[in-house]
Amino acid sequence: MSQKTAIKSNLVSNITSNLMKFWQISIIFLLLLIIVGIVEVLWIGNIHGLSAEPQWEVFFINLLETIKWGLYAVGVFFLVQGVFGLVFPKISYTLYRTLLSLLIIGQIGLIFYFSQALVPLGADLFTYSFNDLLETVQAAGALNAFSLIAFPAAIVFVYWLLGLGKFINFKLKALLSISLASYVLLAILLFVPISKPQGFSSLEANLSENKSLFFYEEAYEYFSTSRNIYFDFYLAPEMDENALVQKEFIDPTYPFLHLNNYPDYLGPFFDSFDKKPDLVFIIVEGLGKAYSGKNAYLGSWTPFLDSLANKSLYWENMLSTTGRTFGVLPGLFGSLPFGENGFMEVDPYPRHNTLISLLNENGYEVNFFSGFDSKFENAREFLQYQGVDLLIDEDDFDSDFQKSPASAAGFSWGYADKEAFQNGIRKLPNSDSPQLNIFQTASMHSPFLVPDQELYLDKVKENMESLNVDAGYDLSKYENELASVLYGDDALKEFFKEYLKLEKAENTIFFITGDHRLPEIPMSTKIDRFHVPFLIYSPKLKRAKSMAAVNTHLEVSPSILAFLETNFEIQLPDSVAWRGSVLDTAAAFQSKISHALKRNKYQFGDYIDGTYFMSDNEVYEVMESLYLEPINEIETLDKLKAMFDDYNGKDSYAMKNNAILPEEN
Repeated sequence: MSQKTAIKSNLVSNITSNLMKFWQISIIFLLLLIIVGIVEVLWIGNIHGLSAEPQWEVFFINLLETIKWGLYAVGVFFLVQGVFGLVFPKISYTLYRTLLSLLIIGQIGLIFYFSQALVPLGADLFTYSFNDLLETVQAAGALNAFSLIAFPAAIVFVYWLLGLGKFINFKLKALLSISLASYVLLAILLFVPISKPQGFSSLEANLSENKSLFFYEEAYEYFSTSRNIYFDFYLAPEMDENALVQKEFIDPTYPFLHLNNYPDYLGPFFDSFDKKPDLVFIIVEGLGKAYSGKNAYLGSWTPFLDSLANKSLYWENMLSTTGRTFGVLPGLFGSLPFGENGFMEVDPYPRHNTLISLLNENGYEVNFFSGFDSKFENAREFLQYQGVDLLIDEDDFDSDFQKSPASAAGFSWGYADKEAFQNGIRKLPNSDSPQLNIFQTASMHSPFLVPDQELYLDKVKENMESLNVDAGYDLSKYENELASVLYGDDALKEFFKEYLKLEKAENTIFFITGDHRLPEIPMSTKIDRFHVPFLIYSPKLKRAKSMAAVNTHLEVSPSILAFLETNFEIQLPDSVAWRGSVLDTAAAFQSKISHALKRNKYQFGDYIDGTYFMSDNEVYEVMESLYLEPINEIETLDKLKAMFDDYNGKDSYAMKNNAILPEEN
């Protein structure tokens, strides 16, 4: 009898000891997570001038998200440790402390990433190649000797902190009560949505997220969810009575295929050309409408571009198709579907046409110029597929050019914009053939180091004094970013000064736009990341005009091709598969487009239909200057969700089944 009593006593003692050790470590873990969350909100909130009232709301939501993430992690480990801790107590709790240390350091790393990018890191991490990731990390200055030493030291320090729980003691009943209460609270947090106020800015909404919870939820969805989605309703005709072009679809097995019946809306703005015009595209990295041109709510930091806009066709409400650079070439030149992680990530490409390939077939010589590595995000492969004749990147500069200033980690994206433009003009082929020349810049990008940095920082201070802007935060905190904008504008000024000296310039049309807005400067709304300027300039323009109508990059190539076909009789296919329509040239604000927008390579859920915009399952009315007014209309939200599902379904079907164009095209 005494032997049985001893066995029973040991079992209870072991269970109590196991629970005690588990919660001693777990409570410290939860406290550390909460402290890290508080520091995050205070630190980043103060950096970006978040006022007291929204900061408290952000803090409260971040706290709930942090508790949710912490209890979720603890809850999973509780199930493992309940058994493993009884059998191998020393090994299990050493391992447990190590894993929790890594989770906390991971949380700090994700917060650091957010402090630089102002968007949480999600499953888009898994959509980049190793080389692309390495370049991005180096550009941020995160890979250096200090970080290599600090990382293991931080793990050791957190591991030690988790050991402080040994001073906490509970009775068995208290331990069981804590365990039960934790699961109940976790269940509540999992099943009761934590809603954010509709008035939250993009920065506030992102700051309120627990970065680990956000990352691991997206990672789980990315690896566990089958994304081979096919929709039966892609066969339905796509009709929009408000659209500028009513597409006549041909074959339901090719959901985008329609007759080429685009009107020429650009022709009336031009005098006669002597021959086919040269086309020059300038894609400016990070050029957002927020800090360029009239009605820029951060004030305009592009004086040259503003002066050029006064002599141009200027669209103040243009939208890029993606919030990162990966989508600008397929969207601007191909009006193409997105694909799972971006069109340029697909191998092999579905059959398709682009402005580049069609002009190449019509005798145009196509040249691409940049100062960075064109292999980044597979741009080189995409351009070569289109038939580019000459491709110049950072490997093709003469010895008299110097690369951009390097970051503290010794990384440079390549050559700054002024050097890239000069090198491009120097290497322009001397040819009688009409040319499509594409220049893509990179200086307005992290780490925001440009030649003559101090000079441009002084210009930032001067400009700050003359601007009367209420951004809701202190613009002086973004001096390096704004210096790069001023530098990029000066580079454009020098480019036009030199290019317009060329004899061919008189017969040239210039197109200038941004690939996306800089996310490092806080965004006012969820559509702000896509809001970029777009202008067309030419010595042959009859008159300048400013347009407030909403357009996207998807409308650009169909409009140019319609202009060239009408006025220069270039040969185009009878059927095309453009996702876009034509550029709306209305001077007054209006929106006749229906398009999905892709935030990054993984996040896909933003949709604009006329004057309604859906993002993160919230609906907004699109006002002038693309200001968003939150509205609460369930029917509108359901309609936009259905439209997005249809858009996404067609996108997925066409990409996975090589169903953009049939072989005869």
